[in-house]
Amino acid sequence: MLLALLLAAVLLAPGGGRPGFERGDLLVCVNGGGDLELYWPGTTSPGALYHLEVTCGGLHEERYCSRPAARLSGLPEGEELQVRVWAAADGKDLFGRPREVRSWKTFRAGVVLPGDLEAPEAAASPEGGALRWTGEGELYQVFRTDGAASPGGVSGVPVASTAESGLPLPPEGEGLGQFIVRAGWKKRGFILCGPASLPVEPGGPDLPGGRLSLTCRETAPCLCVLEWEGTRCHHFEVQRWTGEAWRTAARLTPEAHMRYDPGRLGSGSYNRFRVAAVGADGGEEQAEETELYASVSPLYSTVWPIQDLTLYEDPGKGERLASVPGGAALCVLAEEGDWFRVCWRSDYGWVDSRFCMINLPEYTGDHCAYEIANGERSLFAAHNAPIPQITGQVIKGFEHVRTAEGEFLAPYLYPCAQKLLSAALAAQADGYRLKIYEAFRPQEATRFLYDTAEARKNDPAATEDGRQTTLLKLMTDNGRFSLGSFLARSISAHNRGIALDLTLERADGGGELEMQSAMHDLSWYAATDRSNLNAKLLAGYMTGVGMKGLSSEWWHFQDDETRAAIGLNASLYGGVSAEGWTQDDAGWRYRGADGSYVRDAVRTVDGRTYIFDKDGYAAA
Repeated sequence: MLLALLLAAVLLAPGGGRPGFERGDLLVCVNGGGDLELYWPGTTSPGALYHLEVTCGGLHEERYCSRPAARLSGLPEGEELQVRVWAAADGKDLFGRPREVRSWKTFRAGVVLPGDLEAPEAAASPEGGALRWTGEGELYQVFRTDGAASPGGVSGVPVASTAESGLPLPPEGEGLGQFIVRAGWKKRGFILCGPASLPVEPGGPDLPGGRLSLTCRETAPCLCVLEWEGTRCHHFEVQRWTGEAWRTAARLTPEAHMRYDPGRLGSGSYNRFRVAAVGADGGEEQAEETELYASVSPLYSTVWPIQDLTLYEDPGKGERLASVPGGAALCVLAEEGDWFRVCWRSDYGWVDSRFCMINLPEYTGDHCAYEIANGERSLFAAHNAPIPQITGQVIKGFEHVRTAEGEFLAPYLYPCAQKLLSAALAAQADGYRLKIYEAFRPQEATRFLYDTAEARKNDPAATEDGRQTTLLKLMTDNGRFSLGSFLARSISAHNRGIALDLTLERADGGGELEMQSAMHDLSWYAATDRSNLNAKLLAGYMTGVGMKGLSSEWWHFQDDETRAAIGLNASLYGGVSAEGWTQDDAGWRYRGADGSYVRDAVRTVDGRTYIFDKDGYAAA
């Protein structure tokens, strides 16, 4: 009896009434990627707040909320989530001291976060008076939204819960905005909801039927836009060809005139896009494809100076800011005349582009193919006779030409690369593609190859008909050539970044054209006086842009014209790597020698400390 009286006194004390909740359920909405939104009924007590307590894996968080909704991120999928929500109001105890008064009711949820829930397909009915959707769920939660959540904010306001596949909408003009739909499943004490549908705006444009009329145009170097006429459908899917399959890049709500920006394209890259009009049942009603070769630009490409270069404040003039050592990896930020804007350590300035080797795969893109075999298993052999310590090896100085992502580095002097592009386009017009096996070769590789071959020249080898001979005789045809006809003793054109070893392949994927010998066959069988028609075709493309060949190697071409024009006498002894800063439209990233980016780490570079996010972008 005494306890009941005391309880009544507490409840009747000024400010001591417990807050209550309106009718409704706790909604646990999973967006994927560890992102979660929570919604619960509002309180019936003015001025009350909501106390939220969340535990998931090693995470425990408590907070007060003024709205009956919250957003959480960084939650580990596959871990058990525990949620508690209660209302809290200011009150006083029997003695008039302030105290927090909690609601009788507490919303609770306990669930292992799933990672494979799908969003419904939602659309406004043609007459605009109803919202329709399809999906898998026991019931559906409908939210009003402005179409975009603020950072850290929830994406909408709950307006309805139904087991039906549609919902009547009030007339236009009542400020309802857009709607999203989530599939839901009843759990003990709460409703688990999946990701949100695309936003739907009632009373949208009355779109006609007809063709998409898809077009793709370049708006600036390596930037393009897809445009098409909106047609009556549930939504549009923009797809991009990955080389093996179509991948959906975006899903868009129909409008009268559609436009999609796919972001920056790789220099010289071949791109295929597809836009499909999709019905409410998920079937494609029509689709169109388009393709585009991006223009070639040095922007954001990696370059390496072939010699020490002065970093100027302005292109070719002004204050000298620093000396950039030969072989340092730089990123091109702009081009003006014969100058590249780069960043070296903490200085931004300009270097002479004529003395920079550019990474061909980043510059010429899909106009050429690449297989820098020296970085994996070298092809050097004497007409199928392997050379010990050389054949099938990673050649000294080529340790870092294959990046962690599987891409090749192929440095080549920038003025020579511009000529190479002209040759590549001529071959492409005929249905072929240039395939590069070697560009820059460090001098340490040249010395290694010559000295090793010289030491093994008298090793036994066999001719095509099975006769026994030596490696040297197999190479030289008994004195017709010398070892130096194939391997330089000291400095070669490759060491200066002006030479290429390459062949031809069919652009349709039909493989390499047959030549009179294999690539890097260090023997008289590779001599140009034995060239077949395919080798002569390759020579025509290369000599047509000013390159010169070697009589002993059908695959070798060098740009002596450029060397003479710029007065190039420098060479590099050591190999190159990708290590250094790179920039793109999203910011700066730091690459290691293997081409991988620093991610999710704090790292000191050049005396400054940076925080790198999960994508590798840095903040000082």
